[in-house]
Amino acid sequence: MKPITPLVTAPFFALPVVLLAIGTLAGCRGVPSPEPTIALPTVMPRLRGTTFLPLRPSPAFHSGWGSVTVEGDHPPVPASEPPFATDAEAEQVLRGWLTQNFGPLPPDTELRMTNVLHSASGSDVARFDWDQGHTITFRQTWRGFLTDRFAVLYLQGRSKVHGTVDLARFTVIPGSEARILDEAEAREQFAQVLRSMGQDTAMVRDCSMHLEFLYATGDETSCELRPVWMIGDGPGFLDAVTGQPGRNG
Repeated sequence: MKPITPLVTAPFFALPVVLLAIGTLAGCRGVPSPEPTIALPTVMPRLRGTTFLPLRPSPAFHSGWGSVTVEGDHPPVPASEPPFATDAEAEQVLRGWLTQNFGPLPPDTELRMTNVLHSASGSDVARFDWDQGHTITFRQTWRGFLTDRFAVLYLQGRSKVHGTVDLARFTVIPGSEARILDEAEAREQFAQVLRSMGQDTAMVRDCSMHLEFLYATGDETSCELRPVWMIGDGPGFLDAVTGQPGRNG
């Protein structure tokens, strides 16, 4: 087992990070792991992600710093048809729209639908004549593990789409593979943070944890993702290699 490095004397041990970690754990829920069928590795790489751009230029598409914004009508106008009766129909249309405009997904990746709202404005339910439809959030995975790459698409009626597409083509960064903390080690690492603050560590046992790839650094055309242990459903996490706590976003 990899030795646990005490966090109390580590140079990154800052009060705001610790308070964030405590707040995250206090609110975490026992949600299922998002990769229940994956055998967890002992070594993981860093990933280089390059922006997944549209197949064809369009006045509605604007790209920059890893994202493609798809503009809607300004001001918004009502759709010419009613929304789909089921979420599955809306999901199918939006997956088809992504393939039509961006091409098939890169190898080793898939899109996982993580949230559905019954409006085309991001509200829980439609409130206006122009936001009748669906808002669907997709998360991109790499070899079954969630990443922080995503698409949020607003479907007005049955065919008008706008939103944000923040997807990537992934390659393994050569020489980046490193031994990661297993789940027991990650939980003990977080427990050390809580003990150093005089907090009860029972919440560490009750919280779910899962591996994801999160943004580490990047520029206008690419980014580097690192493996992390996500605490509950975030935003707090531990770097899966160093054990350093952090916040997503």
